[in-house]
Amino acid sequence: MYHSIGANKVEIHRAQNLGPLAQKLNIKPTARISYRTTQSGVVIWDLTTGNKYTITHGNPDAAVSSFQIPPRVKQIIDATDDELKKRYSESWLDGWSEERETMFTELTYRGISALGL
Repeated sequence: MYHSIGANKVEIHRAQNLGPLAQKLNIKPTARISYRTTQSGVVIWDLTTGNKYTITHGNPDAAVSSFQIPPRVKQIIDATDDELKKRYSESWLDGWSEERETMFTELTYRGISALGL
């Protein structure tokens, strides 16, 4: 089971994609989140607040704890659009990697197409 956020790979999504669940957890719709399903439910990381929500099947309440955003992921989130596009473009020769996937999902979050970069 995957219970911790990766050091290099984080799929970044908008919290609004969680629909009513984001509202129930009081996560802002525009917050960056990552999540993983598990055999017992789902774990959601709010990359805006540093809150981790663990939701298990049959339990209507989430267990809330805190986590530290991995430094490499924070660097990607904090990069300007131009810095991120350049970094993504330059990583092409390295092939697909966890870090490149994180950059791709951050570009998507920002509404920037990775085609042609």
